[in-house]
Amino acid sequence: MQHSERQQRYETKDPDRPVMPAFYMPAMWPVDLQQWLVDWFVAWRKRRLYRRLLRLTDRQLRRRDLSRPRIIEKVRLPLRQVIAEQRSQRAHENCRLGR
Repeated sequence: MQHSERQQRYETKDPDRPVMPAFYMPAMWPVDLQQWLVDWFVAWRKRRLYRRLLRLTDRQLRRRDLSRPRIIEKVRLPLRQVIAEQRSQRAHENCRLGR
């Protein structure tokens, strides 16, 4: 694989994700690990938000146009699935924006 092919393979269209440099040295920060950690943290925060929403009464939820069964469903999702949904939404947004 030539250098230009490798560079095209690692270039990203996602503005939230750091761009892989043209010359990658082994001592550099692992970019994929960083994105993985960010995805897990965001998924964990979402689950925590849903659990806090469950503390509200049904009336308070209705005022916010939320339903308790939907929130319970979101709380029970495994973090892996939440992350997969986030990534698919991000890919869809990037595709829609033409990135």
